[in-house]
This record gives sequence, C-alpha cells and structure tokens, in this order.
Amino acid sequence: MINRAYNKFLFQLILWNFFYKKVKEDKEQGYNLVNNYKKLIDTQKFLEGMLPDIENFDRSKIRSSFPLVDDVALIQLFKNTLTASD
Repeated sequence: MINRAYNKFLFQLILWNFFYKKVKEDKEQGYNLVNNYKKLIDTQKFLEGMLPDIENFDRSKIRSSFPLVDDVALIQLFKNTLTASD
C-alpha cells in the first residue's frame, strides 16, 4: 500500500516537473500558457494534498517504480517552488 501511494505521488511529481518546465519555457517564448498552466495547477494541488503523508513514510522500505529519478531532489524542488510562490 505504501509503495503504491508513494509511486503514485512520484509519478504526479514527475508530471508536475514536466509542466513546471513547460510553463516556464512557454513564458520565455511568449506562448499561450492556459492549457499547460491549468495542468500544472491541478497537479500541484494533488501533490500538496499528499505531501504531508508522503513525508512521514520511511523511504528505506519503499520500492520505487522510477529508480533513475532522484525523488528527494524532486520533492525538494517542489517544496522550494511552493515556498517561492507564497
């Protein structure tokens, strides 16, 4: 159960990272942000709801479905982005 919840969170975090970079790139190039920005916000809200529970997990017992992803760094980026936007 913990593995499934953590991997669902991690998948959403990877999606958030993709949309975050895409929106940033779209801004720089002057493109319309509406669709990607909406997806970014939806994903961010989902992650904000799960983050407190995820932080309480013992990561040493979790088997990630994304072994090449530095989940700790990605979580930190997400948290830094949240605090920067406040």
